[in-house]
Amino acid sequence: MSCLLSARLMASRISAKRMCSTIVKNDSSRNKFVIELSKTDEAYLQYTEDRNKNVISLEHTYVPEMGKGKGLGKKLVESAFRYAIEKRMMVKLECDFAVKYFKDNESTYKPYVTK
Repeated sequence: MSCLLSARLMASRISAKRMCSTIVKNDSSRNKFVIELSKTDEAYLQYTEDRNKNVISLEHTYVPEMGKGKGLGKKLVESAFRYAIEKRMMVKLECDFAVKYFKDNESTYKPYVTK
């Protein structure tokens, strides 16, 4: 194996390991839960909060190609549910991915979801 090929293989493994230890941040100034993938790429879950009704609406999930298949969407939705539970808010599901995640975990999150 050439040195260049070996270096590329090592870099891709390091990159894959970094993605596994993802940190979800709530960027409240942009109304997004965010996972930074690189300096220019991020996965996110966009939301809106209605403090009067005590509801958070999960609107749109986006994961760029480099992050697909790594469970990043699930981590984003899990973080949104944790946030809502901590803040004693109900969750409104408008995002198709969030709806799918909820259906897969309905027994855990059913008490927190509103229409």
